[in-house]
Amino acid sequence: MPMRQVAGLLVTLVLCSSTAWALPCASACKDEIAICATQKCPGLHGLKFQRCKRVNCKKLIVQSCYLNLSVCGATSAKPPSAGGPPVLPGGW
Repeated sequence: MPMRQVAGLLVTLVLCSSTAWALPCASACKDEIAICATQKCPGLHGLKFQRCKRVNCKKLIVQSCYLNLSVCGATSAKPPSAGGPPVLPGGW
């Protein structure tokens, strides 16, 4: 597979991933996630701490931000639709 096709595929996967679309809530809730991580993951370091923080804090807080933007003070956040990949603005 040529390098250009691999790069295009990688960009498409990144844009369509739910992680990329969670960025507005994730950045708005950064302080809440940090506080949660220190309370729910004490004594962990490195990869174990990152996994604990992602599973026990970030995922739950970002999902609640989608439902209620006032949770973290986010101004906009749109979760991906369940029917397929999100529609990107713009076009040809």
